Amino acid sequence: MLASPLTATIYLPLLPLLADHFHVSLQAINLTLTIYIVFQAISPLLFATASDTFGRRPIYLVTFSLYTLASLGLALNRSSYAGLLVLRALQSLGASAVLAIAYGVIADLCVPSERGAMQGPAMGAANLAVCIGPVVGGWVALGSGSYQWVFWCLVIYGGLVVVTVGIGLPETARNVVGNGEKEARWWGRTWWSLVMVWRKDRRGMSNSTEGGLTGGEKKDDEGAQEQASSTMQSFKIPNPWTAIRIIFWRDTALVLWMAGSPYAVWYCIQATIPPVYRDIYGFNDFQIGLSYLTGGFGTVLGGYANGKLMDWNYRVIARQIGHTVDKVFGDDLNHFPIERARARGFWHILAAYLCALAGYGWAIEFHAHVSIPLTLQFVLAAICTAFQQTFNALLVDIFPASPSTAAASGNITRCALSAFAVAILQPMVDQMNRGWYFTFLSLLSGGGGVVANWFVITRGMTWRHHRLKINEVH
Repeated sequence: MLASPLTATIYLPLLPLLADHFHVSLQAINLTLTIYIVFQAISPLLFATASDTFGRRPIYLVTFSLYTLASLGLALNRSSYAGLLVLRALQSLGASAVLAIAYGVIADLCVPSERGAMQGPAMGAANLAVCIGPVVGGWVALGSGSYQWVFWCLVIYGGLVVVTVGIGLPETARNVVGNGEKEARWWGRTWWSLVMVWRKDRRGMSNSTEGGLTGGEKKDDEGAQEQASSTMQSFKIPNPWTAIRIIFWRDTALVLWMAGSPYAVWYCIQATIPPVYRDIYGFNDFQIGLSYLTGGFGTVLGGYANGKLMDWNYRVIARQIGHTVDKVFGDDLNHFPIERARARGFWHILAAYLCALAGYGWAIEFHAHVSIPLTLQFVLAAICTAFQQTFNALLVDIFPASPSTAAASGNITRCALSAFAVAILQPMVDQMNRGWYFTFLSLLSGGGGVVANWFVITRGMTWRHHRLKINEVH
């Protein structure tokens, strides 16, 4: 889960250095940010959807291998701006499906009432990259004056993940292994288990040449062939349109706005950090990297606290309707108001979000003491993480049969919103100033969130049942 946030944030302090090295404008280097976001949307559309069909493990291996090779190309690229654009796109393609697939893994392993407790530490681990990335990038920019070492670090990281997944990560997708009672095909097994099977088969072959196959061995061989045939017949080419179609249902559109718009806002805040702290507060490259830490700590602590809050809200709603939580097999969400459970209590968070976002814009516009924008970064990071974590979980809850595909639709939405927000950032700041720009964002994202949250609570379950009836007919 570290790949996408690490790769995105480690790059931000390098922007001025890359502009000087490739002899292009800062606006041209900002195009690499837009391309990265575009492929952040495309990658889950392809790979997360495929993971619901073929399993999590093989898709992890494919994406991280692509990521490692693209990082290697970036480390070796010394003069081509076009190469920077292409390789950055491939790097995003390899890294950006990881989070959506991870939501699928959580859905595979956890019942709905306990997903918050799992998502909190998982999101916290992922958000460590938000802390580490800018510091490493800023330290390299200041200490070496070269960007290549950053990409070499990503090559090493990607290679280690490929080896770790290959050796130790078993398949979890329920359509492949069920509740663990089905045996995955060879691509769903760890390399270590394949070595053990190979050694066992070699011993079995030596025994069979001496006495022939026993009846039990023939039966096992026939069963394996039947399982292989059944598995291949069940494989379907993943349809990316499935994830896109999710966006246009009434109930999911609201959830996607609640998860996606705060992410886009947070991306805008991160994009403004280098020019704000360099031009207004006189920070050097390393200090700019350190200025990302407050937001990083906010994402980690916000994710952990919100995970606990999610499970507590679930239990509160269950008690209110007289429902007994099934912690073994999981609850039937067709008859449980999961929308109320997830969105409960977000009115106060929305109020804090509106105030903190507008306050951040006016703090940097009036050159307030540096502690004020840094503190507001912490608050906004925690709030945006809570939104993303809670409503991505709700998205997975209401699409239990294809959790990674549902998470992919969330990724498409947040990346599209982020690309649009970053594209209009500088022109709108030039016309409006930073104070009015972030006030506008707070009214758009926060005000839209108030409306969306009301509909999620009051109409979400009704619209979900309507969607399910339409799907049954078709």
